[in-house]
Amino acid sequence: MSELARVSGLVIGPASGGAPTVDGVGFTLDSGEVLGLMGRSGSGKTTTALTLLGHIRPGLRLREGSVRVAGLDPFAPADVRRLRGRVVSFLGQDPAAALNPARRIGGQIREAVRLRAASAGPDQVDRLLDAVRLPAGRDFLRRFPHQISGGQARRVAFAIALAGAPELLILDEPTAGLDTVLARETRDLLRELAEGRGVVLVSHDEHLVRALAADRVLVLDAGRPVSAPPRAARVTPSPPPGPPSEGPAALRAERLSAAHDRRPVLREVSLAVGRGECVAVVGPSGSGKTTLARCLVGLHRPAGGEISLEGTRLAPDVRRRTPDQRRAVQLVAQDSMGALNPRETVTAALTRPLRARGLPRTRVPGLVAELLGRVHLPASLADRRPPALSGGERQRVNLARALACAPRVLVCDEVTSALDAEIGEAVLGLLDELRRDLGLGVVLITHDLAAVARSASRVLVVHEGEIVERGPTASVLSGPRHHVTRMLVEHAADQGFGAPAP
Repeated sequence: MSELARVSGLVIGPASGGAPTVDGVGFTLDSGEVLGLMGRSGSGKTTTALTLLGHIRPGLRLREGSVRVAGLDPFAPADVRRLRGRVVSFLGQDPAAALNPARRIGGQIREAVRLRAASAGPDQVDRLLDAVRLPAGRDFLRRFPHQISGGQARRVAFAIALAGAPELLILDEPTAGLDTVLARETRDLLRELAEGRGVVLVSHDEHLVRALAADRVLVLDAGRPVSAPPRAARVTPSPPPGPPSEGPAALRAERLSAAHDRRPVLREVSLAVGRGECVAVVGPSGSGKTTLARCLVGLHRPAGGEISLEGTRLAPDVRRRTPDQRRAVQLVAQDSMGALNPRETVTAALTRPLRARGLPRTRVPGLVAELLGRVHLPASLADRRPPALSGGERQRVNLARALACAPRVLVCDEVTSALDAEIGEAVLGLLDELRRDLGLGVVLITHDLAAVARSASRVLVVHEGEIVERGPTASVLSGPRHHVTRMLVEHAADQGFGAPAP
């Protein structure tokens, strides 16, 4: 096999000076070889991988080292134009960022073929769609990105990345945020797409790295190579947390229904979360979980039903809720980048909700530092902007911003999906602490059954907009009755759920 890529003595750090974020990283990759690039959130995995495209995140600069891909220098303007999309393609963890929301799916794939493919036959689009297991019919090609599921959007992004028949694929957390069923399907698809290509797989998921049969694994810790990959904790369902406090539910939804473009997505869903309680909502992709989250916080107007906060009925539209009611129910969204202003520093993002509560300016710096500490972020990140943060760091900033509102209920939509096991565990630990200390209610919307077993006292299983199973967490996960629940538990077993720690 011939050498496809070589990275030597890579040092990347803040342009203004300070400790490097990548320090002394080097590796080679041959054609047809798979390299697993692992490490905790913020360890420099993605920053390292992006150098193969000649890209450095804003606020950082290449201090030392060299990068070569197919003999070309990706940091040379003439070479990078020959490399991107043709020799090397990048598949990020956020498929929405790869697609133009204002253009139809078919047009975007055809444009990628026209710009990147050496020879673009009339059936090239059909071949790409077939390769990623998507329909090639006119109805699908005329849809916009918001009209397809998250799993389909990810496959469209795969098709666009493959348009130039690249020799090297960079996969950045390709299964992040997917439920257990979609994650397994995506792993199977990636195995097919990787055939005959060089692959750099960026992941904190040891199960995914194993599934793609990585030839070698490079592990980063604080930007430096270390010798062994981290062991992912395997979680067994634990006894459920204690019962919620007495009195009216912190948040209650009664017979909630909702639709998208007149298509029903929720059908008479009811749930209640008590003060100090965590209730989990699980289900396959497209089951209506995120729509439920948006209804609870007033961002999607339900077609029927009602929502109440501690016994007081809430307006369905967040704009008609009082300032106190808006602060009381906070959403932590799955898309960590889209939820933050890319031009705003972390300090600015946390200052606004603190000031909205009427707190004096003199208290703000101390409270910002306290919030960062509670979500396990160093104070040194306070002056950075979202593009200079890792996906895990951005998600924790979103959680800190929600906490700045002093909420009574947190609605967490896949809040740990972009985090490695250790930091995800720390965030769940933080949520548990907040429930105990502040009497905070938590609605945990997730596909991670280990997170459900760890934190939730009760669980609701949603399928096609309806609740198909509900009950105490331990009972539902150990003895699932509905076939959808059984499927989720079986697929989760592939990732170590329910097995004893090694």
